Amino acid sequence: MICLAARPVVDGLRREFAGRALVLRVNYQTGVGHTLGRRYGVDVVPSFVVFDASGRVVARHVGTARVPTAALRRELERG
Repeated sequence: MICLAARPVVDGLRREFAGRALVLRVNYQTGVGHTLGRRYGVDVVPSFVVFDASGRVVARHVGTARVPTAALRRELERG
């Protein structure tokens, strides 16, 4: 259920950073979501992965009971 609780936070960050950063929610239980999860080492849901402009992982937050909104916002601001 925590994944559903994270949805409004992620959607809010998507609106806040529109045009500056691409913010996506990926359902791990779909084929594409599972493939991406394996590719980026996601084995706990929810996980938040932040990439820089060249596609490198620059931050990761895993399996939290509280969505790390402030930390994600700071990382997205850095670009």
